Amino acid sequence: MGTREQEIVEAARKLFREKGYYATTMQDIADAVGLQKASLYHYIKSKEALLLRIAGETMRLFHAELDRIEASGGSKREQLAAAIRAHVRIVTEHLETLTILFRESHALPPEHGEKVRAETRRYTRRLTQLIADGVAAGEFKPVDPGAACLAILGACNWIYRWYAPDGRLSPDDIAEAFVRVFMDGLARAGEVEAAGREHRAAGNARTTGGDGEGTWA
Repeated sequence: MGTREQEIVEAARKLFREKGYYATTMQDIADAVGLQKASLYHYIKSKEALLLRIAGETMRLFHAELDRIEASGGSKREQLAAAIRAHVRIVTEHLETLTILFRESHALPPEHGEKVRAETRRYTRRLTQLIADGVAAGEFKPVDPGAACLAILGACNWIYRWYAPDGRLSPDDIAEAFVRVFMDGLARAGEVEAAGREHRAAGNARTTGGDGEGTWA
């Protein structure tokens, strides 16, 4: 993607979040990048094409992280914890993009919307399979993998509604809280107590500062 084209995508990303997809016009985008509206069409065919590109880029981030985690090996428990951390990091680092994806993707024409939904379903299947493999390996309780996956995704995706970059919880704080909640919930008998001891030991080893000022919800 050329520099000018990327500039247009970034301008659209910002406008879609600030004004909403429907309220943003191609003229708004052209003005934001200093182009005539007619010249804008040299780079981008339509507003729908911009939204599809933004949504596609976002889903590629999630799949790339899962690829990396799966390639790194480790137990299914370790991989799922890493996947939760990665998901939280992507949402908090790309808050503007995720807000658009969750709030505006329904605005895509049916054929384009289906492409985004297909990638979302593929990501959900991959996480579900990871949990299923952990259950089969005896690393997790015998829970329904699909339900567990949806619980994790529901919590992680909802971050975009309440997270504030200047709030009292950092992305790492949120990720570790989620990992603790879900890993303890999936852990077999005896593992929760051991995990709790490890968590307390890690907490005692850390030094923290400040009084946690700021709001995040």
